[in-house]
Parts: sequence; C-alpha cells; structure tokens
Amino acid sequence: MTKSALLFALLMTAVYAKPAPGPNIFEDTFSLYALDAQVHQKYHLASGFFSELYKETSNKEYLYQSLRMLEQANDLKALAKETDKALKEAPEDVILKRFAVIVLLKEGNFAQASDKALLLSQNSQKAADHLLYAESRLKLSDYEGAVGALKKAYALDYDETTAERIALIEYAHLGKKNEAVRFLKEHIGTHGNSIVIGRRLASLYADSGALSDAASLYEQTYEGFGDPVLAGEAAKIYLYQQDFAKLAVLLEKSHINEPLLLDLYVKEKQFNKASELALKVYEQEDNALYLAQSAVYKYEGAANRNDPALISDVVEKLKKALEDIDEPLFLNYLGYLMIDHDVNVSEGMGYVRRALEKQPDSPFYIDSLAWGHYKLNECAEALRLIKQVESMIGIDEQEVKDHLKAIETCKIKEKN
Repeated sequence: MTKSALLFALLMTAVYAKPAPGPNIFEDTFSLYALDAQVHQKYHLASGFFSELYKETSNKEYLYQSLRMLEQANDLKALAKETDKALKEAPEDVILKRFAVIVLLKEGNFAQASDKALLLSQNSQKAADHLLYAESRLKLSDYEGAVGALKKAYALDYDETTAERIALIEYAHLGKKNEAVRFLKEHIGTHGNSIVIGRRLASLYADSGALSDAASLYEQTYEGFGDPVLAGEAAKIYLYQQDFAKLAVLLEKSHINEPLLLDLYVKEKQFNKASELALKVYEQEDNALYLAQSAVYKYEGAANRNDPALISDVVEKLKKALEDIDEPLFLNYLGYLMIDHDVNVSEGMGYVRRALEKQPDSPFYIDSLAWGHYKLNECAEALRLIKQVESMIGIDEQEVKDHLKAIETCKIKEKN
C-alpha cells in the first residue's frame, strides 16, 4: 500500500470511527494529516483538515491556518468567503481583519485595503499591520507613505527584509540614493551584516558606480556567510577592474571558478601554482585536458628544465592525456620536448606529424619537425623546413632564429 493510500485509509477510519472519548487522538491525527497535506502542497486538503480541527477544538490557530492554506492555494473566492464568515462570528479579531485586507489587495481594491489597513496599523505594535498598510500604499504608488509604514514596522522588529524594501524604494522611487545607502550601512552597524543586506547594499554601491566598495562588501559578506553567489559578484567586479591580484586571492579561498584562477596563474607566469591547480581539477573532473596543462605548466615552471626526472614525468603525463584528447598544441609540445631532450626523436616527430595533420600550415609545428630532422642529422630536410618557417614568419622568434643558425651549421658540416 502506498503512503498516500495508507493515509487515506487512516483518515477514513478516523472519520467514521469518531473516537469521542479521546479528543486528543482526533486532534493529533488530524494535525498530522494537515501537516502532511501542507508539506505536499495540497493546500485545499490541508485547509479542510485545519477547518475540522477548529470546529472540534475551537482553537483559533487552526482557523487561521485554514485561511493561510486557502491563501497559499490562491483560492481567492474561498478565502474571501471563509474570512467574511469568520469575521461575522468575531468582528474584532485582528488576525481575521488582516486576512480581510489581504483579500482586498488580491482583489485589486487597493484604496479600500489601504483604509482598512490604516485602521489596523493605528497604535498597533505588530509589524504585520504596518506591513499590510505599506503594501496597500505601494499598490497606490504612494512611495512616501509606503516607506513611512515600513519604517514603523522596522522599528518594531528590525527585520532585514523590511530594511531591504525601505532602501530599495528610497533608492529606486524616491531618488534618495544616499539615504538608502546610509540606512543599510546603519543597519549593518547596529544589527550586523547578512546575506540579504550585504548583497543589497553591495548592489546599490555597484549601481552608483562605487565598484570597489561593492566588490569589498560582496567579498566580506561571502566570508561571513559562505554564499558562493556573493563571491561570484565580487569576482565579476575585480575582473572588470582588471584587479587580478584581488581576484586571485578571492578565487583561491572561494574555489568558485578554478578555470579562471588557472588562467590567472598562467597570465602571471605562476606556473607551479598553475600545474598544481590543473592537476587538482583533473583529479576532480577526470578531464585529460587539465592533465596535459598540468604537465606543460610543470615544465614551464621548473628551475631546471633538463632534470631527467622532470622530463620523464612531463612526457608520461602528456602521453596519458593524449590517449583521451587529440589536441595539436599538446601533440606538438610533447613531440618537441622528446626531440629537444633526445628522449626519442623519431617518436617525438610522430607526435609533431599528428599535430601537422590537424594544422598543416602552423609554422611552429613545422619548426618542431625541422628540429627533429636536425637531431637525426637529416640536414637537407631540416634546412628546407626551417626556410619554410622563415618565409612564413621571419626570424623574429628567438627559437626559430636559434634553430636556423644551428641547421645552417648542420648543412655546412654535411658538405664537409
């Protein structure tokens, strides 16, 4: 039997058995049904259970919950009917009067809602009454009146959502941008920061052009509450400002964008950090591209690039990566490495040729192949290829210049 079928069976048992001697059993059972229906967003069903509980117990909280479920269900007709019915029995019930205002707001009767909400809010010490009045004034585009009511509600509980609404209305509708910023800063100073307030104040800073203040507050709020969205907003600003130092620090502690951090390390020639991070990402994502990058950055960052252990490790990692990817950049890198360090010149040339199959006009790959022929003492072919490179890009590249000089010497030796 499914859970819902079991609940239905239990419900029917409870309804027809009517356990009169044990009212607590009825209340406990129906409370469970009501809560289960609420959790599963079956709001009409939940409202019915709460209504039955009110009839049996006369506990007003069940009546209010029944009405809240109708509100959640967006059943305005039923909400209006049940609220009106309840008010006839208890015309001075403040909570029922609030539901009446809610009905008017949902019906679009904003002026009438405002009048009733004003009566409720006068001399009220409940934030809910002032919030209802504020909502009605907002619907009537009375932003000054709305802020006034919101500030009265805020003074009662210092709710952060209310604080945010006050600042937004002042900033966007009343032109009081400085006042809005000052109000949120004062809230933070008195009641502390939060995700809601920190994010809102930072967004106001950004909108007004105070990007450094915005980024700083986004980062501070991230550090306080760990919301990665806030770190992302700070990162966007640092990237826009090209403040790569702050961006790197933020990315290192937040881990929100490892590929971007990797690019930063490479840009700043921090190859050892780049190698470690690329390897970490490879282990997390099993993406061979990062393994290849890790190998390349390890070689580029090495103090001694002729270390046999280093070369062996880099070659091994690149070979492993190229089992899964077929990127010409890494094919050539591996090939040239093997050629230049005399690991296995012929095998290295094979990797270079694979790169040239994909990009036959790359002067850098042709240069690698020329260097392979030079290493094999095939000087004529080496010279032909390096001259081809020279005709394509000249000899401004130092490595091409060095290769040309060596290969021309090789040709002279061959003639002798």
